[in-house]
Amino acid sequence: MNRRLLILVSFVLIFSACSKKPPSIPDPATSGDISPVPPRFSQNFLIEKFTSSFEGQSPKGDFFSDSLIRTNQGRVFCSAIHVNDLLTDTALITISTGVHQLDSLFNPSRVYPSGMVNRNYGLAVGFGPDGWGDQVQTGFGQVPQCGVALEAKNVNNGFLYLTVHVGFSSDLFGDYRIHGYIVENSYRNGDSLYDQLNDFSFEGNNPDPLLPYYSLNDTIHLYTYNYVLRKVFTIEKLAGDVIPASIMKSGNEFVKSYAINLNGINSSNCSVIVFVDKYATTPTGHRIINVQRVAIGESQDWN
Repeated sequence: MNRRLLILVSFVLIFSACSKKPPSIPDPATSGDISPVPPRFSQNFLIEKFTSSFEGQSPKGDFFSDSLIRTNQGRVFCSAIHVNDLLTDTALITISTGVHQLDSLFNPSRVYPSGMVNRNYGLAVGFGPDGWGDQVQTGFGQVPQCGVALEAKNVNNGFLYLTVHVGFSSDLFGDYRIHGYIVENSYRNGDSLYDQLNDFSFEGNNPDPLLPYYSLNDTIHLYTYNYVLRKVFTIEKLAGDVIPASIMKSGNEFVKSYAINLNGINSSNCSVIVFVDKYATTPTGHRIINVQRVAIGESQDWN
């Protein structure tokens, strides 16, 4: 077993053994930073990107996701789901099998990089980075039936007290759920265990002078990893928290509060991503209806 894998397994065992009971969740009625539910929402997008520092193709996924975020500020977000490296969220690993739960569910091909835009997993094309831009552009023409607003100002005694608002511009029918991620905006580490393999280098397996990685070595030291998934904080974890059917009517608002343990999380460099998923029993049936992002310590009104 190599050194990286030994360290990763140790992290899993340590974090699984540690728990901290959260304080009581504040009354959401005290929330005051969010405006009334608007009659219309903008469509936002989440790229759930599966990646690994061990995979030399992964920098291409970073290039495409970072480019889409820069050119669509406030509309496109990313959660980089690391697999089999030291940036893996160990809470997502099944200890008895070593299986990464999100990767197993949504990336059964185990190809890195790959990813979903608003969980449009069933598309014949688009799971690879080359298709993400087309999915975003096509999605801009959609009119979402709900929107999300977030209050993440209240950080106290190692906990983030988050209030999630979901508003509806039309009636929805079916099983819709709230999902929440904590992502680290950027991360660098001087330890060589965090180096990123780079196939696109002039000395790599697939040199590509059109990518910015061409002039770099086939192993990139001090690589910057963006939007690293650090925590799934919803109460029902990957299943998401159910929105009551009686609330999902035009003009209504559903409010839910969370007390999130920030132990081991650099909250000054992290953001909250919350999305509403039309839930399904198979990976290809899921769809993200809308998504919102806020920095920890701030609030974000409706999209």
